[in-house]
Amino acid sequence: MITVVFDRNSDNKIIALFMNGHAGYAEEGFDIICSAASTLFYTAVNSLSEMCGLDPNVIAEIKEDSGDGEVHTSIKLSDIDKSVEDKVQTIMETILCGFKTLEMSANSDGNKYIELIESI
Repeated sequence: MITVVFDRNSDNKIIALFMNGHAGYAEEGFDIICSAASTLFYTAVNSLSEMCGLDPNVIAEIKEDSGDGEVHTSIKLSDIDKSVEDKVQTIMETILCGFKTLEMSANSDGNKYIELIESI
């Protein structure tokens, strides 16, 4: 199962995204749920870079599959310039909506392929 965690601060702003695991929907390389989750993660990284000027090498960490089919990724948003803070939050809230949609549709058959957690 893929676990996706969005951390929020006391002001309810998203400050981090963590994604770990493998959906187990299909074999590695053919798992459409893993593909969708990866697409959302990389869309977040690329949007934060392209639209907000954040360095992907600073905000994102990606530990590729080490043979077990699992990937461990994170986006950490600290010390964000106030001039792009609203844009950063809009991007992250949009990515959160995407993960909510994925969780709802992927788990609709009664199986648990992805779990979304929001924490403060």
